[in-house]
Amino acid sequence: MGRRGGSGSQSVAKVVAVFLAAFVAVHPPLKLWVPWAAESFVASIIGRPWGWRQHPWQPLADVPVPPTRVNTINATELAAGATVDLTRPLLVRGAATAEALELFSVEALQRPPLGDVVIDYFVDATRSGHLVPDGRARLGDVVRNITLGAPHKIGSQYVVSRHGCCPDRAERAKTLEALLPRPLARALGGERRFSTTALDLSLLTVPLFVAGTPVGARPRTDLHSEPIASVAVQLRGSKRWTLVDAGRSAVVRPRPSPDGRAYFRSALHDSEVDRIEGRYEVETAAGDMLYVPPWTWHAVAYDSTDVSVAASLFHFVPSPFIR
Repeated sequence: MGRRGGSGSQSVAKVVAVFLAAFVAVHPPLKLWVPWAAESFVASIIGRPWGWRQHPWQPLADVPVPPTRVNTINATELAAGATVDLTRPLLVRGAATAEALELFSVEALQRPPLGDVVIDYFVDATRSGHLVPDGRARLGDVVRNITLGAPHKIGSQYVVSRHGCCPDRAERAKTLEALLPRPLARALGGERRFSTTALDLSLLTVPLFVAGTPVGARPRTDLHSEPIASVAVQLRGSKRWTLVDAGRSAVVRPRPSPDGRAYFRSALHDSEVDRIEGRYEVETAAGDMLYVPPWTWHAVAYDSTDVSVAASLFHFVPSPFIR
């Protein structure tokens, strides 16, 4: 009986394996992403990027091409039920609440309790290809240095968590509501995706991004892609975004993340990005909200003369993940 049970389990496992292999073979997006995911897994083990095949890259345009306009809507219209396309980036004007602006002001980020949260940060965010934090300090100290002109950049999910602003569940719920009011949450995929329960289960993370503009240099985030959707709420200053649909990934030339984390980076040089046909370019100003669909490539430049503060609600969307 034991042998029969073991044999039966092995047969079931083989059938499942064959089914998954066949599904990947006939599913175009997975045929592209699975090899890259496997390379990323290997890279996380050996500690450096690694790949075993030549990818079928698509060519760039011969000359720079104008960007595509990002669909834009007012927060009031969106909350009232206006139909929007969530397979493309969406800019929402006038979305940030007064509560959120106060909760995450530069002054509040330097005071306890937020200022005492220990975070990882980028010591010099002006460097190209710099996607892994290399510093660790108190949030208040890093923010103060940024206001004084240091080229640091913060991108930490610990600020909006039970370890940061909100040890109490009710406080976490209040903070999420301030960042993304329920009517907007419903319009952008449903309240459950942005709930306290989702945050506590890590189905939702809310990294806080802070950077300034030191003299003679500009902090940046290089072109990369993640398997999650994001709602980026600009609370102060501004950021300039470049976005590329996931369907253009063969033009972007993905490579595994250098540290094995769940994102892909682009192998393109900065001078080549403006030759991507169909890319989007948009600037988020204080009060704006930008919806970024899953797998969408995005790069950020901090060009404002003011300190930029933004919070992004990273959330998992099952259907686009496998579509």
